[in-house]
This record gives sequence, C-alpha cells and structure tokens, in this order.
Amino acid sequence: MKRTMSSECVLPYYTAHSYRSMGVFNTSMGDLQRQLYKGGEYDIFKYAPMFESDFIQISKKGEVIDVHNRVRMVTVGIASTSPILPLPDVMLLARPTKVCEEHARHARTTRGRGRKPSKTLELTRLLPLKFVKISIHDREKQQLRLKLATGRTFYLQLCPSSDAREDLFCYWEKLVYLLRPPMGSSSSTPTIQTRDTTTIEDDGSIVA
Repeated sequence: MKRTMSSECVLPYYTAHSYRSMGVFNTSMGDLQRQLYKGGEYDIFKYAPMFESDFIQISKKGEVIDVHNRVRMVTVGIASTSPILPLPDVMLLARPTKVCEEHARHARTTRGRGRKPSKTLELTRLLPLKFVKISIHDREKQQLRLKLATGRTFYLQLCPSSDAREDLFCYWEKLVYLLRPPMGSSSSTPTIQTRDTTTIEDDGSIVA
C-alpha cells in the first residue's frame, strides 16, 4: 500500500478504506480531527473515521445569526466510535476559541499567502446520531437542518475554506442519504426518529 501523506494527515487504512461510506470518510484530517488525534482527552476518536466541515449558524429563513456582530461558527464532525459499525454513530460540535477568532481576524487583515493556520477548537457537544435528524434545508445555498430528539431545530450553512473542494456539499448530501435512507430501503442500523410535530425553531447557539 502506497502512502502519499504522513500518518497525521489521513486516517489509518483499516478505518478509512474498509468503511462502508469510504467515499465520504477517506479524506484528509480536518482541524477538529487533528486536534483530537494529538490530544489525549478523547482517545476514542484518535483513529475514528470522521468527516468534518465548517458552518455558520443561520435562521430558518437563511439569515445569519450573530451575537455582538460575530457570526456563530460551528465545526460539525460526523464520526464512528468503532470501525466495525456499518454507519457513523456520533456527531461532534465545536467552536473556535476566542484566541483563534482573534488570530483569524488578524490573518484576514494581513492577507498573508502563507500556509493556512490550523484553528484551535473547543469541543462542546457529543451527540449520538440516533438522536439527531440531519436533512438538507436548501441545496442551492448549501444549508443543513439539524433536529434534535428534544424537538430543537438548528440551521447551518456550509462555510468552506478557500482551499476546500468545490463539491464538498455533495459529500454532505451523500452522508444525509446514508444516515437517513429513503422509505423502503433496508438498513441494519435502527434509528430513533424525532417527531416533526414537536419542532422548536431555535436561534440559540448550537455549540453553547
């Protein structure tokens, strides 16, 4: 097996290449996964198949939700706690630390052309995917809808970095399809459906 990247850039072979959804998870490490890989607090995710992207939190109408003139940045990671599971089973939510936000503003001001610095993230939530329903809110605007088992509903818009692949949202569409297959299709992993009649539109922070 040929390796074109260092071990800290891609997942181990047995977790990424043997995974059912390898088309989504066989990707280079994002900032959140790299941070979990180097840290020792969440060893269960050190080699876990994970797909992550950056989003901004929006309202149902697609309006940016900001607090004190700051948009709410959210890093969403979809991961598996075991490589033998047929589907990922947990969602990780993280936000940039205050130090990271200050650094990002400075980088935008200087507009340097050097290597993009890694973000420092604060992991705030770990949610079992059986208690979360992910759906496409607006495909054209690259927006997701997250509904928790409590009925609280949040909306996120993809906010890719300048070097992200152009078809990144297509991977999220594939992931939504994998997690919530259409009616009539078979699935070996039972899920707990949330009740649409108890939807609570929430403009509070999803990473609070």
